[in-house]
Amino acid sequence: MFVSLWLLASMVIDALTPKELTVYMIGVTMAPAVVILAVLHWKRVSGFDFTVAFATLWMTTWIVLELISPKPLSLLVVLVAIAPLLVVGAVVNFQRWRNSRSRSGSTRLSS
Repeated sequence: MFVSLWLLASMVIDALTPKELTVYMIGVTMAPAVVILAVLHWKRVSGFDFTVAFATLWMTTWIVLELISPKPLSLLVVLVAIAPLLVVGAVVNFQRWRNSRSRSGSTRLSS
């Protein structure tokens, strides 16, 4: 499953990036992240931890792609790289806000 996702992501990213960045360079860059995610899935890490690890590894992969790319990447590619981190951060903050509201409502003294 992870090998198929790795190959699919490499091909899609190859279509979005400049022609100087080949699918082989992208595949090598993404391989460590895919292996780490496969090990985390195999170890049955909680969904939240897996999601945070995915977002972090996704961003790290894009940083490495930016470093090895002969041309600067477009703004669209930067937005795709940042999107998972923003989504995970929004969900974490929303859950924290929701839990703090439920705890503050349950600790009130009833008269």
